[in-house]
Amino acid sequence: MLTVPRTASAQEPPPIERNDYALELFQGPLLAPGRITGLAGATTATAQSLEGVYNNAAAPAVREAHSIDRFEWEPTAGIAFPGAYGGTDFNNRGEKGIERQIERNRRLGLPHRSTVETTDRFLYLNAGLWGQIGNFGMTVTADMLRYDVAAQASAQPSLTVGLTRVHAVGAYGFLKNQLCVGAGLRLAYVDINEVGNSDAGVISMLGAGPQAGLIVKPEGRSWRVGLTARAPVSASSFSLENLIREQQASGAVIRRAGPAFIVPDRIVQPWELEAGVAYQLGPRPLNPSWIDPLEQKRERERIILDRRAKRLAARRAETASMMLARSRIDRGKRARRLAQMAREEAAVQALEDAELAEIEKRLHDERKARYLNWPREHVLLLASVLVTGASAEAVALEGFIDQRRELVGSRVTVAPRLAVESEPVPNLLKTRAGVYLEPSRFRDGTARQHFTVGFDVRVLKWSIFDLFPEHQWRVSAFLDIAQRYQNFGIGVGTWH
Repeated sequence: MLTVPRTASAQEPPPIERNDYALELFQGPLLAPGRITGLAGATTATAQSLEGVYNNAAAPAVREAHSIDRFEWEPTAGIAFPGAYGGTDFNNRGEKGIERQIERNRRLGLPHRSTVETTDRFLYLNAGLWGQIGNFGMTVTADMLRYDVAAQASAQPSLTVGLTRVHAVGAYGFLKNQLCVGAGLRLAYVDINEVGNSDAGVISMLGAGPQAGLIVKPEGRSWRVGLTARAPVSASSFSLENLIREQQASGAVIRRAGPAFIVPDRIVQPWELEAGVAYQLGPRPLNPSWIDPLEQKRERERIILDRRAKRLAARRAETASMMLARSRIDRGKRARRLAQMAREEAAVQALEDAELAEIEKRLHDERKARYLNWPREHVLLLASVLVTGASAEAVALEGFIDQRRELVGSRVTVAPRLAVESEPVPNLLKTRAGVYLEPSRFRDGTARQHFTVGFDVRVLKWSIFDLFPEHQWRVSAFLDIAQRYQNFGIGVGTWH
């Protein structure tokens, strides 16, 4: 029996001829601040403050053990270099897809073998600001990924690809911060231009979608659970000066960005559902009770006011008894007693007023001492899973650049994540490591395994001109390695 081998050309995706397709934005490799990447993104249950919004919309409301002030705020910034060493398969096209592209380019006589060889100059930046007052917290973060893709053919321009994401989230802590719930928006802006010519736009789209999350952290327990959901983001508005509209014989209109690219009619970022758990070993508490400074101050004030009320009642009772027995008590003696009571009360109230004047500082010092007295030894175990929805009639960036209708995201994908964190040198060095599985959105692609490591080092104490009193600062670094992918980066932030 004769068999005919299937050639690469038999499996070749058809060319893009119309605008009736979507460009899918799918984040396979982790692009997040250093601690999250070092923990393989498994921080859904322990998301907190500023950076936690990448994994859970409830993060801004979480009060950790180091949270001792009613109002707190914190900035962050970081830089990373994904694909810095070249040969980066950023979208996990997989070996089969790369081989197919190499074969097609060879048949067409193109100078480059695949987009893995033509993608370069990766740069990732992130920055954000977080604020918290009482049980309410809010975070705004932004990150940007940019890289270049060299032209596959002489008639095609080289491209600069930019993806900017913004998270704006508010959250509130209920039941003494044991249940945190948050909601907000995530925005995505895609900007693709010709290299060296920012005026020659190829794609420019902005989209937004809601997100929500919750974290359960019962007092005194060593575990947490987290859940967050993100609605799909879709954008379909273009504003390009070089957008060409071609009238076809059939009456249809084809929109092109210059002569080389038939643009999509929309850009999509699929829905996401993320769930995680955390468990901490060691003497350090994971979920200590949070003391609200305002409630603590009011409680001390109530105690003082109650003492004053009791003393007033006692004075009134004594005065009434003297009035009833005035026939037996000399008026002068009664007057002297009333004056004595007034002096005694004035002296006691003066002490209480001084106590009230210093109560905020004293209570702050008590809360700080409570935190500093806790042991720092711990081992934090983390696990999470990220489920990403399907996309209809969508191609990845490679499909858009090749102008091939190679559909991606036709099925729901699942990405499990595991991590561990500890503090081997108390109050000086934190280390972390993790592993996560990155699914492929391509039909013939396979998942790849990532290994991550990271650390924080406490460097100095600096108030930055009294903007951050009593703040200590850290330097962080991380590394993310997988087949056909590598990423490393550094960052700065506050040390806790």
